[in-house]
Amino acid sequence: MTDASPHFFTLSILLLGLVALVFAMRYAADAYRGRLEAHRQTATQTTLDTLHQEVRALAQRIGAIEKLLRDVD
Repeated sequence: MTDASPHFFTLSILLLGLVALVFAMRYAADAYRGRLEAHRQTATQTTLDTLHQEVRALAQRIGAIEKLLRDVD
């Protein structure tokens, strides 16, 4: 039994290290996924803001054209 003790201890340490590695990888994956989601939301919001500005500019231009056409009549 004394002969198997170092092997059991080494195997126990390896298994404990494996479990810790799995949890560390899950934590890292969640953190990475969170950063990607935040970046995606920021990019989406920037795109939406740009589109809203374009729509406002187009609405102003159409309003100016409509006013010009009313003045012509």
